[in-house]
Order: sequence, then C-alpha cells, then structure tokens
Amino acid sequence: MYLPSKLLKTSALACVLATSTGAVMAQAVSSPADAVNPLIGSRNGGNTYPGAVVPFGMLQWSPENTRGKHTRTASPSGYQYDATRIRGFSLTHLSGAGCAGASGDIPLMPITIPVTSSPSSDTTDHIYASDFSHADEQAKVGDYRVRLANGVNVELGAAMHSGMARFSFPAGRPANLLVCASDSEVGSSDAAVHVDAATQTITGSVTSGNFCGYLAKADQHSYYTLYFVAHFDRPFTRVGSWHNGTVTLGATSGHGGTSYADKGFPVPGKGSGAWVGFDPAKGPVQVRVGISYVSLANARANLRAEIPADSTLAHVTSQARDAWNKALGHIAIDGGTADQRTTFYTALYHVLLHPNVFSDVNGEYRGFDQHIHHVKTPQHAQYANFSGWDIYRSQLQLLTWLMPKVGSDIAQSLYNQARQNHGEWDRWTHNSGGTHVMSGDPAVPALADIHAFGGHDFDLRGAYASLARAATVPTAHDESNAGCNVECVGERPSLDQWLKLHYIATKSHAWGGAAETLEDVTADFALSQLATEVGDKAGERKFLARAGYWRNLYNPKAAP
Repeated sequence: MYLPSKLLKTSALACVLATSTGAVMAQAVSSPADAVNPLIGSRNGGNTYPGAVVPFGMLQWSPENTRGKHTRTASPSGYQYDATRIRGFSLTHLSGAGCAGASGDIPLMPITIPVTSSPSSDTTDHIYASDFSHADEQAKVGDYRVRLANGVNVELGAAMHSGMARFSFPAGRPANLLVCASDSEVGSSDAAVHVDAATQTITGSVTSGNFCGYLAKADQHSYYTLYFVAHFDRPFTRVGSWHNGTVTLGATSGHGGTSYADKGFPVPGKGSGAWVGFDPAKGPVQVRVGISYVSLANARANLRAEIPADSTLAHVTSQARDAWNKALGHIAIDGGTADQRTTFYTALYHVLLHPNVFSDVNGEYRGFDQHIHHVKTPQHAQYANFSGWDIYRSQLQLLTWLMPKVGSDIAQSLYNQARQNHGEWDRWTHNSGGTHVMSGDPAVPALADIHAFGGHDFDLRGAYASLARAATVPTAHDESNAGCNVECVGERPSLDQWLKLHYIATKSHAWGGAAETLEDVTADFALSQLATEVGDKAGERKFLARAGYWRNLYNPKAAP
C-alpha cells in the first residue's frame, strides 16, 4: 500500500507533538552545543572531521592528517583519529564522504624550521608535517585547538563564510606559516597565491574538483575555484614562494596546480604556495580568513561582514557556539546518560553540516554553468554538496522537519543547478559541479521528502516539470557508458531501456540492473507524489504505475 504525502505529513506532526510534549514535561538539556563531541565519527570509516564550522557553514576549518603520502589524506574527510600527524589546516571539508575525499582547500601549516626545500617536494610529509597527541587536542562546536609536536599551539574558529585562527609559536625558533595553495585533498588544476607585506595580507585561489576521479576519467577534472583572503595582525619578517621543486626566497607570488595523474590523484612533487615568517617574541599570530567561490572581492566582503578587523577569536567561537545552540535546540531532550545525550546531539550536529551554504553574503554564487548567479526571493541561500543517494532516505526529512526554510532552499538549489545543467539533476553535487556518483535519480525522492516534511517554499511546479521530463525523455547522457559503473553521467542511466523493458537489465549504461531498477522505482513513486501535489492526475497515474516495475525483477517460475 502506498503512503500518500498527506500521511507522511501527519506522521511528522505526531513526532513533533511527541517531542514538544516531552520537552515540557521534564528539564531539557540547557546547552546542547556542550553535549556535542566533534571527534565522534572520525574513526572506523565514519569520515567526519573535528574542525571549526557553524551550521551549514561554507567554511570548515579542520586539520589534514597524513600517513606519510602527500598525495593522499588519511581519510576522505581529511582527518582520521588514529593518524597522529598533521600536514595543514584546510579551509573546506566534506563530512562523511567517501572515495579519496574532496575539497580540503588552502591548507595553512605553522612550522618552526626554515623553508629550505619545496613543500611540494616533501612527498612523504616528513619535513614540514608535525606529529600531535590527542591529549593536546580539543574539539568543540565551532572551536578546534591542538598543540603540535613542533611546539605551535593552533586555535581555530569559524563563521559562515569566514574564520579566525591564532598560532602561538615557541620562543627561540623560526616562526613560519606555509600557505599550500595547490594542495587540495585530491589535487588541483591551477592555484595562485600572493603576499602583500604592506597590508599584512595573503590572497589567492585554487581550482579543483576531481571527486572520485580515480574511479572514472569522466570525473578527473576541475569544476570549482575557491578564492581566499587572509589578514594577519603581525608584520611579516620574511616571505617566499615555491613552484614544484623550486623555492624562491623573497618572492611574493606563486602559481601552479598539482594537476591530476592518469589514475586521478595529484602528481607527486607538483604544486605551489607561499610562506611568511613572524617574530615569535611579539606574541601569538592571529589571522582572519574569508572565502568565496565567486571572486576575491566577494571573499573580502564576506570577511568584512562576518569577522571585521576588531574581532577577537573568543568572540568568533562564542558566536559559533550560540549558532549551534540555536540549531541543535530545535530538539529538546532530557534524561539518559551523559554519553547518550552526547551521541544524540553529535548525530544531530552532523545532520546540520551538509548540504552547506554556497552563496555569498551579497547573494551571489557560482552556478553549474560556471556563470555568476544571484539568489532570488523567496530563496535565502544557495546550497551545495548534495550527496543525493546517501541522504534522501532519512537526513533530508529530519532536516526539513526541523528547519522547513532550509529544506526549501535546498530543494530550490537543486532545481537551480539542474536549470544551469541542461535540465539534468546530478546525483552528487560538489560545489559548482556534478560528479554523477552512485545510482538512481535521488533528487526526485529528495524533493518529495522535503515537500512532505514541510518544505514548501520553492518552485515546486517548475521542479516537477523538469524532473518529469528527465524521467520520460532519454538524453545522450542517459544512453552513454561514460563514467560507469560508479559515475554514470546520465541522470536516468539507461532510461530508454526502462521505458521499453520496464526494468534495467544487467547489461546497461547503469550501475547494476536490479539495484538501478529499485532506485528508479523509488524515483517514480516520488514523482507520482509530486504529481499529486501539483494536480497532474495523468502524471500521477503514469508514475504510480511505473513504481510497480519492481515486480519485473521476480521470476515466479524460479526454483526455491
């Protein structure tokens, strides 16, 4: 029996009433942010990161761990709990992703030795990386701290598009900071960095992508550029830059990406960056960083809006904690043990990381067509990093139930991406590009989930028309084998076969026959529910009938 969307809404309302009643009857946790342990999930394949971030934050400032191979991180998130060596603190990360990771853009690494060789040539992370102990590490919401074995104390705080750090160097040793512009987790096709000593500023960009690129040539390319600006509160005592194996003392600019090797990983020994030195006797070094996927000017504007020049790190981390208390406070709990409350609120914390905000404070964002777009009312923000196959079953329902406006904006964001992508809704979107990872057409049940759980503030009719067309008109991508198995480029792989055979055969342009059939059945049922909501009776009947194609997987004459 099918469960209409109205019954889903009724079920969600019952959950809300039960939760609200429980919160009134007993004393709830007063500060849910304090119950979160960001280190949970950073071992046993959880692939989470412990760094500083706010709810749905575009900047995620967190360490990059290494096991001694510069072209690979210890985990797709950049951090693996049992890998106790750090090679940098990057400004962007993905939580819970797989493959070889992605993002990890613009790692900054404080060191206490002279820069005598190129950091890009340190292919085993032996020279410039540093060990650390978990006894010297502290992770809280929006606040990450660690004392490195090289003697540097690192403190990180985050806002939506910006962050602030403090590096406390030991006395009597060189105090240098590497800006490894090209060293995104899975490499880069281009990077640039510029040091302006007069303004105590470093600016630059990195062009990357390549998510799961080692699995298929179709994804071994770049599709986003991240711009950054970093303002320091101390003058630079020395500067330098490097490109590949060449180090140039006194140079204020560096340029060049790692490029992608044949198997989709960064090329060892390639890359660029810059470094600056400080006088450790002058006290800790503080830096304010702003980022943008649109332009350097927007990165500057984001920083000015969120962390102006007179800001303190304590204020930044306090604001982040307040933001997390507000977000986590949508669900009040009581009772249980301290560990159980930590488990609950840490799980909720991870729900509220992705998809994350992708538009700048002025509403601009980089679209899938690589042009600059502007968020239009009633949408508040554009979101990115939609892991469709992974999140349509449960995360989006919970997120939208708690924050209907965020759910609505995510739905509108997906529709915006599709319109910028020739009408194709990608399964796994990473920043301003599609990666096609996994199977099925998860954007359809994602939108149905969002709408069923209260996210109504998006262009439902336009989105439905686009999804219905994608489910009925095969494209060249649908009939292409490019990217298969894991990253088939079509939105509806082998749609022509689906329309003709009413199932996906083992031999197809899809990742698995039976599995793809079940994913398509789910998508078609979701389409029937959306058709109901927009009043398309014919579409409702058609897609509801197609939702029964799962029966074609069974052979009634097969022997038991």
